[in-house]
Amino acid sequence: MTGRQKVGRNAGYALLAVVLWFLLYLFAWRGMRFFLIPSESMEPTLLKSDYIITLNYGHPPQDPERFDVIVFKDVEDPTAYAVKRVIGLPGEEIAIHDGAVFIDGEYLSEPYVPERPVYTYEPQVVPEDEYFVLGDNRNRSSDSSLWRRSVPREDIIGRAVLIYNPVQRMGRIR
Repeated sequence: MTGRQKVGRNAGYALLAVVLWFLLYLFAWRGMRFFLIPSESMEPTLLKSDYIITLNYGHPPQDPERFDVIVFKDVEDPTAYAVKRVIGLPGEEIAIHDGAVFIDGEYLSEPYVPERPVYTYEPQVVPEDEYFVLGDNRNRSSDSSLWRRSVPREDIIGRAVLIYNPVQRMGRIR
């Protein structure tokens, strides 16, 4: 074996080590997971049958932020998962009326919502360590407004970051 072949083989091993380290980082450290979108509740952001990738909130864990799209244990069926957008943070007062969401009395601009909500949600404070979530398809979503409760922090699996299938919709989730 020539010196050039040894260098090439060593470079191949180094590349393999880097790829394996990156995959270990994504799966173990960042908690990368894969999910199938089961309903139309997040349209137009996510379509039924989209496949997405989630990442957990890191080490040390960070808290979800407003507008994050998250996957969590379904409030109605703890053996299933749900996908919604974080709207209300712990300690905030949420109200929905006149086709709009209000946080602590202030209007929340949501350009990603295709239809304004046709329902009302009386003002309610989000409990500590919980998050108020809504589907982007407000009038066709089973979410915090319907459940009359928020999602506990410990039930959140991760933040949806990428659509990977179908290929024509592949890209970052905004």
